[in-house]
Amino acid sequence: MQVQAAVMLQPGQIEIREFEKPTPADDALLLQVDSVGICGSDKHMYLGHTALKFPVIPGHEVVGTVAEIGKNANQVMNVMGGPIKAGDRVTVVPGSKNCGRCYYCLHVPGRPTLCSGRTIYGFSNSETPPYLNGEFAEYTYIHGNSWVYKMPESVPDEIRVLTEPVAVATRAVERACAPGLPQIGDGYSIGSRVAVLGCGPIGLLVVAVLRDSGAGTIIATDLIDSRLEMAKQMGANVVINVGDTTPEERVEQIQELTNGVGVDIAIECAGLPAVFSEALDVVRRGGKVIEVGHYTDSGDTQVRPHQICNKDLDVCGVWAYPQIQFQTALDYLQITRAPLHELITHHLPLHQLEKGIDMLGQEGVYKVVIEPQL
Repeated sequence: MQVQAAVMLQPGQIEIREFEKPTPADDALLLQVDSVGICGSDKHMYLGHTALKFPVIPGHEVVGTVAEIGKNANQVMNVMGGPIKAGDRVTVVPGSKNCGRCYYCLHVPGRPTLCSGRTIYGFSNSETPPYLNGEFAEYTYIHGNSWVYKMPESVPDEIRVLTEPVAVATRAVERACAPGLPQIGDGYSIGSRVAVLGCGPIGLLVVAVLRDSGAGTIIATDLIDSRLEMAKQMGANVVINVGDTTPEERVEQIQELTNGVGVDIAIECAGLPAVFSEALDVVRRGGKVIEVGHYTDSGDTQVRPHQICNKDLDVCGVWAYPQIQFQTALDYLQITRAPLHELITHHLPLHQLEKGIDMLGQEGVYKVVIEPQL
């Protein structure tokens, strides 16, 4: 039996190709892909901003149904909420288990995303069997080195595909609590005043997580009015259109909202270098800046190191999330009060993947979901 997959032959070139449907090894499973979100990183890949060995089958925000499963898969994989069987709905962490042998696994075991030996679904070369190692496909081969989560029945079906981006958003907020043990006035806590700079899907999810976790005043900034309106729905108290204001005006406005000092936490979600500089401007002394938007290198920006010293800032990066973060995401999806279903604006069949990638960033477009079984 032949199955279809969207293969990115090189940046800017995607073809629908057919592959022989694989039989899973004893420690693996074959996943029928039901829905997979298009991530901003998929667009960066398409535009040539990511150094990869092409061809690649992209796609990593997956919800699917177990089609076939090897006899030892439940024992070999990290299966959460299992055991699992054919017919179960699951989601899969893009990053594999850690290698346990590289420098980072041995010396920084608490940061599994730094492992240099892991593989990532949707970013790996697809020239060798079993080929189907990305999720813009009718089926994906899930190897025995994977983390698989059985989908809780209590997660509404329409928002299950948000599990992976919610993992990013919850990790970003959790990073605002770090590093170390907080002292009074340090880090993120109930009542903290937070600026979220950039209201794409990740920024909007960060707003939702902040609101559900007890943030005080949430200020959201973006260029697109519809995104700012959506930020209000997700829980932002104040929105600022950066196209209608100067950087100096935004700093002044934020200081007026925060007793003249700035926000406790600034979270950069835009992926634009200049916005990182602005995060340093709007955060108060002794505050935290969380950089989550730059999964690809978008260039440089001017930073005054004295500002970081003078404000005594903590600046924290977010490079994906630990594999166990999917449990946090699924827990969140079961209790959130935010209307997350509003973020999923378009559903497209597999052969319209390029159309979906082109749509990202447009007015009124948030999360575009590919449904290969259509």
